[in-house]
Amino acid sequence: MSDPWRRLTDDLAREGLCARVVPVERLADVRLRVSRALDDADLPSAVAAAVADDVAFDLPASARPWRSVVVFALARPLTRATLTWHGKEHTVPVPPHYAGYRSVPQAVARRVDELLRPDGYAAAHCEPALKTLAACAGLARYGRNNVAYVDGIGSWLQLGACVTDAPPPDDAIWGEPQLLERCERCTACLRACPTGAIGGERFLLHTERCLTYHNESRAAFPGWLEPSAHHAAVGCLRCQQACPEDRAAGLVEATPERFDEEETATILAAERDETAWAGLSPVTQAKLERCGLDYLPAVVARNLSLLLEA
Repeated sequence: MSDPWRRLTDDLAREGLCARVVPVERLADVRLRVSRALDDADLPSAVAAAVADDVAFDLPASARPWRSVVVFALARPLTRATLTWHGKEHTVPVPPHYAGYRSVPQAVARRVDELLRPDGYAAAHCEPALKTLAACAGLARYGRNNVAYVDGIGSWLQLGACVTDAPPPDDAIWGEPQLLERCERCTACLRACPTGAIGGERFLLHTERCLTYHNESRAAFPGWLEPSAHHAAVGCLRCQQACPEDRAAGLVEATPERFDEEETATILAAERDETAWAGLSPVTQAKLERCGLDYLPAVVARNLSLLLEA
């Protein structure tokens, strides 16, 4: 890797980030790979449309031509919310990456821009299909659960990317996504999945059965989804908690953010009225952001209502 890029990746590493740099033209390959995967998955049309929408992306507008993509990963903690409801406290986990889902990658992109400015270059945040990009760039490997893993972090991470007008390194890595070696002989995630979304007959996840797919959506839960499967404010932790690779990497748990009865009532009200949170104090809003409950207010409120009722 050329000296400027080596300096940048070394600076990011000192700040706790792992990064790779590839030519911007590789994003066309990312699009093609995702499109083929969706075609091969034989998903129900509604699921396929939702997934396609999630991974669709456009590059930010710029007077300069974008020439490189920086894809990065950083470890993120498990966050928790302690909600007071009907006089009782309930602590609900929020999987890593929901806290700062948007703000953290944007902040890293700004940091990359800052590091490149002395050399006359700029960077801007972008949102391509991050797992595919990271896996092809050699930053991450896939687990059997279709989650991205990075050496030393496991899957307790957040991925992000930015584009820059700096020329790419001549020796940028690009290739076929790799599977964790352990997954060849391990079925821990398959056995832990509460909805049977991880199949032994194929590598691709059965997205239509994935708990995360359903509890990140505004659509009504399907009738087959057992209420007992829900265990987090959003997303799912079961396959990651069962994974030996993740146990070896370790997981940092943040101190729970506490919400009193009045705050909890307002949080839950977003299920019916998405403007309900507008009246929350800046202190409460900051707590929501720190623990990731601000991910999608109406969806999170619905999920929390289900958990508190149980």
